[in-house]
Amino acid sequence: MTLDEVLELLSNVALVDDRVVKVDEIEQRAQVSMWAAILGDVPYEFAGRAVGEHYRESAYPILPKDIAARWRTEVRDRLNRSMGTFEPTDHPGVDPDDQYGDAYVAALRNQRRAVAVGASEPVGLRELMPAVGSRLGGGRVAELVPANDEFRAAKEAKYPRRARPAGPAEFAVHCPVCGASAGSPCQLRGSGRRMTGTHPSRRDRYEAQLISNEGGTS
Repeated sequence: MTLDEVLELLSNVALVDDRVVKVDEIEQRAQVSMWAAILGDVPYEFAGRAVGEHYRESAYPILPKDIAARWRTEVRDRLNRSMGTFEPTDHPGVDPDDQYGDAYVAALRNQRRAVAVGASEPVGLRELMPAVGSRLGGGRVAELVPANDEFRAAKEAKYPRRARPAGPAEFAVHCPVCGASAGSPCQLRGSGRRMTGTHPSRRDRYEAQLISNEGGTS
């Protein structure tokens, strides 16, 4: 909130509770400055709702810490509801293979902050995947179906257990980003540390090879 927004908020509060706003002009200026410092990260619209919620629950004059506490709870709730999905290709200048680069990290932090302050809505599991029992077009109902024998047989035929490489399937190809050979884990550029996952380009190369092999056998 800005100084002007704090001044407007206090003016509105004074209409329903004249105990809050200071009478002395010097004290008023100090009060506005203090509220603005405490509520600097709080959106004006949320502060207005927080005032209403406070007086619905309490007969005591509202303090800036009351609004700040409600905002911290709101931020935690929004971040807890977010699955933290991040698509680097949606951010210009971000290299999807450089997950520890400055641009990648900055874009990730900006997205998280946008969710926290309400500029972007959190994307939860319900938005990523149809919930069990949710309605589809034509009155059909989406259900999560476990893998059946037919699926397992098809998977075994395509990826025989004895031929599966240890680790992710994309270990079958070398990584074009860090140069890891087939069967070896990817490494972070610069530090040379092993990655728990693999570079996206390695997965792309593996999927492209699968498509090429399928085209050659058809």
